Amino acid sequence: MLSDPLLRPYARQYLEAIASPRPTADVDRVRDLIEALLPTGRCSLQQVAHSLGVDRKTVHRHLATAGETFSSVLGATRRQLAQRYVGHQNRPLTQVAELLGFSTLSTFSRWFRNEFGSSARAWRAAHHRDQVRTRAAPAPDDPAGPHPSTTPP
Repeated sequence: MLSDPLLRPYARQYLEAIASPRPTADVDRVRDLIEALLPTGRCSLQQVAHSLGVDRKTVHRHLATAGETFSSVLGATRRQLAQRYVGHQNRPLTQVAELLGFSTLSTFSRWFRNEFGSSARAWRAAHHRDQVRTRAAPAPDDPAGPHPSTTPP
């Protein structure tokens, strides 16, 4: 392919595109490491940089290229995981706290209330009610749903 002079510029452009680091790939790698390190209680910028084999400043620079900071990625990852873990009715909140890297349930509870505006228990109950309601409600185009003439005004 490189022997064809007409294809050479396209091939070079393609190879440069796949060889160059992509900011989102860097953020994804940091996010994956955060997710893995949170349960250990040792999730820090220093630990992530060490796991990547780079300096802390390099991690900062790559995240900044993607418009992120370590704190923003950590917070977003922790929020996403909290919603997933707290949403599971059978998972004890003490285990959720540990999986998210909190040393005590009370620390997790304060953090959760600050982030989501309610306690983890209340959020879990509301989330469960919403899931039950969603499963029980017929789809808008469901023939088994209420007929317009039978719905109360």
